[in-house]
Amino acid sequence: MAKLDYSSGYRILDSWVLASIAQLATFRFCDKFLTRKLDPTGRQYDQMTQAARSGKVNIVEGSARGSTSKETEMKLTDVARASLTELMSDYEDWLLRNDLVPWHTQSAEAKEVFDVWLDKPNYSTDWIHDSCVHLLARKLTSKTRLSARIAVKRWLSGK
Repeated sequence: MAKLDYSSGYRILDSWVLASIAQLATFRFCDKFLTRKLDPTGRQYDQMTQAARSGKVNIVEGSARGSTSKETEMKLTDVARASLTELMSDYEDWLLRNDLVPWHTQSAEAKEVFDVWLDKPNYSTDWIHDSCVHLLARKLTSKTRLSARIAVKRWLSGK
């Protein structure tokens, strides 16, 4: 692995990879399920995509600021956590609005998601390119994608 520039250190964090996947998945979810009919003003779409973005970029900014202030790094990491919690609440609201509930933590679907492991990155000297390749590979190979498809099919067949 190439020598890491401190301001790029976030690219090896599982939290950044997961937040990035959450952001990409949220865009896909919102494009598919928050149509103008269901969200006429676009407010829910904007809220969810901005919370997902905030979760990711506050990890990035916290990492960049960590070299000068650990306190600021921790505050921004907390903002990231809060933004992703807000996003989770928006997903729960969507489920309830559609007469659904989140999977039980002991359900097969939830266990499948909890069992997902991220491969450790192996970047060359081109951190930006390599981290994006790594991120897309994790997104595409993630078992959660299959689980989400199953859940949506179940939901659609129940309607």
